[in-house]
Amino acid sequence: MPDTHEPGGEGEFVILPDCDGVRAPTAPGTEVLATHPSGRPLIVGALHGDRLLVSRTPAGTVAVLGFCPVDRRLLENRLAGSRTPADMQRAVSGLPGSHHVVVSSGGTVRAWGTLAHTRRLFYDARPLASNRADVLAAGATALDETALALRLLLPGVPHPLSETTVWQGVRSLPGDHFLELTPDGGARTGRRWSPPRPELTRSEAAVLLREALRTAVHARVESGAVVSCDLSGGLDSTPVAYLAWQRATRLVALTLTGLTSEDDDTGAAVRAAGHMPGADHRLISVDGLPHALEGLFDTRSRHDEPFQGLQSARFLELARLARSAGSRLHLTGHGGDEVLTAPPSYVHTLIRRHPLSALNHLYGQRGLRRWSVRQTWQMVGDRRSYGAWLAHSARHLRSPMPGQWRVPPPLWHQTLRLPPWITAGAAEAVADALTDAARHARPLAETRTQHLALENIRTSGRIARLVDQLTAEAGVRTATPYLDDRVVEICLATRPEERSSPWEFKPLLREALARTVPRGMLQRSTKNDMAEDVHTGLRGQRRRLAALCDDSRLARMGLVDAGELRRACLAPQRPGPLPAALILTLNCESWLRGRVSPTPGITVGGTVPGGPGP
Repeated sequence: MPDTHEPGGEGEFVILPDCDGVRAPTAPGTEVLATHPSGRPLIVGALHGDRLLVSRTPAGTVAVLGFCPVDRRLLENRLAGSRTPADMQRAVSGLPGSHHVVVSSGGTVRAWGTLAHTRRLFYDARPLASNRADVLAAGATALDETALALRLLLPGVPHPLSETTVWQGVRSLPGDHFLELTPDGGARTGRRWSPPRPELTRSEAAVLLREALRTAVHARVESGAVVSCDLSGGLDSTPVAYLAWQRATRLVALTLTGLTSEDDDTGAAVRAAGHMPGADHRLISVDGLPHALEGLFDTRSRHDEPFQGLQSARFLELARLARSAGSRLHLTGHGGDEVLTAPPSYVHTLIRRHPLSALNHLYGQRGLRRWSVRQTWQMVGDRRSYGAWLAHSARHLRSPMPGQWRVPPPLWHQTLRLPPWITAGAAEAVADALTDAARHARPLAETRTQHLALENIRTSGRIARLVDQLTAEAGVRTATPYLDDRVVEICLATRPEERSSPWEFKPLLREALARTVPRGMLQRSTKNDMAEDVHTGLRGQRRRLAALCDDSRLARMGLVDAGELRRACLAPQRPGPLPAALILTLNCESWLRGRVSPTPGITVGGTVPGGPGP
């Protein structure tokens, strides 16, 4: 088998332990991608546009699957002197890019994905591991109804329950852990990374971020390649587009127009394109694309979990446009908000360390976000542990949802609420899961802002992964440079009060690229609100959305009241959190229709007879 393999998208693969008697689920087109030193299969699957780099040393085998701007010689130099799986893990930790790493040494396998969950790893009791949960679940594993009920939580499933999968017996590996498979059939996990202390000043971090972003973009753009990118005119996608333009033989920049009635994206994008002579800038009216909610009505089985966010069919249509222009790689600014902006809860820590400076930030954030005086001081004075906060949240899931204009400041996470159409049984199951988790839960980081930043980054990465699974159908990989491990780590290592400010928009990015990107491309300080596009879709598709409540899979599983959900679909959608809750619920409904045909009478805590469909 060749050492490099480059056959759009992440592909599907299974990692096997170094022992006899374990068989991997296979599909047409799969092959042995790498072997253990013993000669047994290590990785079996099919890659669709990803790269595979395999290094064989006296100590064992290392395989890197995905994007990694490292050649075999450099990889082998890093591995020199390694003797154990732990040695090899340390040697290859910190490689740039976005990839899975699999190490086989002395009969033991260690594997991991990315911090941001753009590359995830799942495992079961056989033990097998895969980059897709549904590959492990195929044909034998039932759905976990409580995990599905958790996915109706707004704004999302909190840690550690965010690591559950919707398949019974299939577990997700946290991005900061490794999975170890042993020859005796054992499987364990261990920590491979801890959040850095946020001690870098803005100027110190800017130097590191400049180089990391340049590497993340430039190394992806192959010599002679046509590359496409988003060019919204915003401060995230615009620098990525410019860095890609510096390297690409031809850059195809796509700008959506008409998303809002007060569209200032288009003018900003046109001005940005003026700084990139020769770029093929295409203005694409949303009137000629599928509407914002069209993806909800497409139940083809693409994803291994329900979509988190707006599952827009536009992703696929834009990928087809990019492919018709010759691109196989599409770069986006997705994840920029999450890595470049610290959650406003940073003032909770700052006021305890630097009270005078914190007061200035506190008043600024309060004015920017319209917190009431009471909300502000409740946030600052809150001293609950993460577990206590989870337990408190479990007791208030059915409380009224926050209003639009005074969303309470985040504590350990945003306020958790369940939608009004969830059944009492499902709500109880969610509350019990949160209460159980609260007993042993530990935050992702020492401070609230670092914890929530990591939560937000992981959510962003999971969405990016599902988008890539979608655009792979058109033969186009979707890349998110802001979510590469190295970029994430630098941003988290920056003092949050210097990464964010109530008076400056993404100051760290501006300073990092001030001498790399034309000044005019970094002056934007606004961001279009896409809510208008979503509300237009909700109004125009009421009856189609309500039709999803007919023979609802979620209702038949006992998770939602179909009548309440139908009324919500048909009712006028006011500004606030309910439209987002509705979309999360309908994402689950759409996903289930593509996966299974549940039998009536299933209750929360039961199983789906016969397991998932093919």
